[in-house]
Amino acid sequence: MDEPQAKAVWQGAIGNVALRVEILPSGRIAASWRVGGGERRTVVDTVEQFERQVLFQLMLNAPPEQDKVVSEVLAAVMEGKRGMPDPTMLPRSRKRRRPARRGGRPRRRR
Repeated sequence: MDEPQAKAVWQGAIGNVALRVEILPSGRIAASWRVGGGERRTVVDTVEQFERQVLFQLMLNAPPEQDKVVSEVLAAVMEGKRGMPDPTMLPRSRKRRRPARRGGRPRRRR
């Protein structure tokens, strides 16, 4: 069966941090990067959230000449999102509530 896969739109480095950015079939933006030996991942709905939660963090430790890379990443994300659904307009799934406890006498322990 052909199941839609995430589409990689940018892969490279910002400063000394390797970054991979993908667009999910839902139109959401997924990013993963390595910092201090550990991998971090995030999935966001909008480009603005991506800028705040990912790019801003990575630019704190990057050299000033990396500004061009940020605009390259943003352009790749915008191009990748073209024709994809807007995740902010998709209906949210409802949280399921646990059924209420039954009244009456407590059950005996075994």
